[in-house]
Amino acid sequence: MQPATDQKHVVRIGNRIVELTNLDRLLWPADGITKADLIAYYIGIAPRLLPHLKNRPLTLTRYPQGIEGHMFYQKNTPDYAPDWLLTYEAQSSDTDKKIRYLLAEEPAALAWLANQGTIEVHPWMAPIDHPAHPDYAVVDLDPSPGASFKDVVTIAHLVRTLLQQWDLQGFPKLSGATGIHIYVPVIPYYTYRQTGEFVGYIGRLIEKAYPEKATTQRSVSRRGARVYVDHLQNRPGKTIVAPYVPRSLPGAPISLPVDWDELDDVTPGEWTIRALNRILARPAAFDTMYQVRQSLDHVLSPTEGKHQRT
Repeated sequence: MQPATDQKHVVRIGNRIVELTNLDRLLWPADGITKADLIAYYIGIAPRLLPHLKNRPLTLTRYPQGIEGHMFYQKNTPDYAPDWLLTYEAQSSDTDKKIRYLLAEEPAALAWLANQGTIEVHPWMAPIDHPAHPDYAVVDLDPSPGASFKDVVTIAHLVRTLLQQWDLQGFPKLSGATGIHIYVPVIPYYTYRQTGEFVGYIGRLIEKAYPEKATTQRSVSRRGARVYVDHLQNRPGKTIVAPYVPRSLPGAPISLPVDWDELDDVTPGEWTIRALNRILARPAAFDTMYQVRQSLDHVLSPTEGKHQRT
């Protein structure tokens, strides 16, 4: 562990004054990546990242001493947060208390979060103007031990084929670890239960078609060397790491949006926070996702019907 220092830097980011501390602290010690590097990445990636966070409460993954130190999840905005940070109050799903979630709407907010040792940000799947109705569902493909990334790519292409049969678009991104997340934008009048059922249906169809490589088995010990098609992230309070966000893994990989025709050529871990300029030079096809609104009425089971917002 590095010795703590009290060195402080006061900087202007946009029209905000942000105090930054301990900029030389190693957050990824084996890679020589410091807090200053993380802050610079978040400020640089802000034009690509902020549209995916807009009006969405955040769950934070914090590593104040780096990825080899203590970590914790944070939902409630601390009292010492600057008063210019936007927040959103919502009832906790676990207790009778309310949580004051943070909203990141500008580069300065990202810099402040990174200065707190926040490596990952996980936004809600629904914005605050319709918090009970997500505007996308996520198919989370997670390889179990023994399954390869090539297996994950194979299952991802099967998911795409299924979506195309239903005249639906999916937007893939690397998880930043060894999986793939496929976002399916929807009209925001479905409930989390309905989007979860939709993704669960996809998982069952894929498992039936390719049982040697895909599974919906929740028990890790019973999955075998297969790719877990997870629908359980599509629930209130559950979140997926945002596009372009770094992961708390060796090398500081990011969760990179990709085009479908790239999947066969990408390698997990090859895109890191050190590749900011290359990332910004990439096409931003994934960023059009919020312009797409799709109905699931023709896919949901008859018991779900054609639902109106409740």
